[in-house]
Amino acid sequence: MGKTSVRFASVEDVIVHKVIAGRPRDLEDVRSILIKNPGVDLAYVRRWLKEFSEALAEPFLERFEQTWEESQ
Repeated sequence: MGKTSVRFASVEDVIVHKVIAGRPRDLEDVRSILIKNPGVDLAYVRRWLKEFSEALAEPFLERFEQTWEESQ
C-alpha cells in the first residue's frame, strides 16, 4: 500500500477562519474551541486576525477578543 499524506488545519487556523466568517454558529464554535483547548496559541491567532483586519478593514481582531472574553 502507498503512503498518503493528509494535512489538517491547526486549531489556531480554524479559529482564524471561523472568526473571519463571523456567523453566529462560527463564533459559538470558536468559544467552544477556546474552552476545550486552553493551550491555543493566542499570539498566533491575534497576529493573523490583526493582519486580516488591516488588509480588509474589518474588525476581526475585536470580534475575536470579544469571543475570547466570553469563553473565559
